[in-house]
Amino acid sequence: MKERMSLEEKFNRILKEIGKNTLFNIEDVKRIFPKKKDSTIYWDLSKMVEDGYFIRIRNGLFKIGDAKTETPLVISYESKKIISLLEETGFAFYISGIDILSRYLQHIPESYPFMVFVDKVAASEISELLVRNKYFVIQSFTQKNSNNELLLHEEKVVLLKETESFENVKEHFATTEKAFLDLFFEITRENFPLALQELARVYQNLVRNAAIDLKHLVKIAYARNMQFDLRYIVESKYISNDAKKFVEMIREGML
Repeated sequence: MKERMSLEEKFNRILKEIGKNTLFNIEDVKRIFPKKKDSTIYWDLSKMVEDGYFIRIRNGLFKIGDAKTETPLVISYESKKIISLLEETGFAFYISGIDILSRYLQHIPESYPFMVFVDKVAASEISELLVRNKYFVIQSFTQKNSNNELLLHEEKVVLLKETESFENVKEHFATTEKAFLDLFFEITRENFPLALQELARVYQNLVRNAAIDLKHLVKIAYARNMQFDLRYIVESKYISNDAKKFVEMIREGML
């Protein structure tokens, strides 16, 4: 009786056939495993997406997961220092925002606030630790703070956010989808100092490089009640101009 292939073996077989930088669809996988049932292939692909082998771009279209191709994050020096400091506390935390997405920014700012999410119960202690180490800690850019404009020119500003959830986080770093969602929220709701146009370019680069799972992005948006915004963004290319005009008419009538 022939021994079954593990997911790792199947992944390596697909990687060998299609190459790590290639988008592929279900039909490509069927050609690689012509004797396998469709239901088995669908299950295997679903499991490999779940385990990080592949990223699902949309239904039926995939790319190799970043973790499996060892694409490195470009983490700033100060963020590395922050990570080193917080690791010593033993509290849960993660880095999000620009640090995670910097590979897809057209112009990386010379300085920007470091977005750090920490366990809610540890927020006060971690804030004090950062202040002792000469970081300027702020919880939101919507606060009426006389120093807010000066913050844009500071090199050691930490936007410290409390959280009780550490899903979509790996080794103190938000996943690409989580980092995009966090940054979108801060820019559109909390006046984070990055132009929305820059974030739109990031989104285009993520999609162009097949570096984001759009289906998962919409899924995790529900946790922050941002599903309507993200669905509109993700599905915008399928929405007709007439439908967009129709919605604008409705919105204008509700003002």
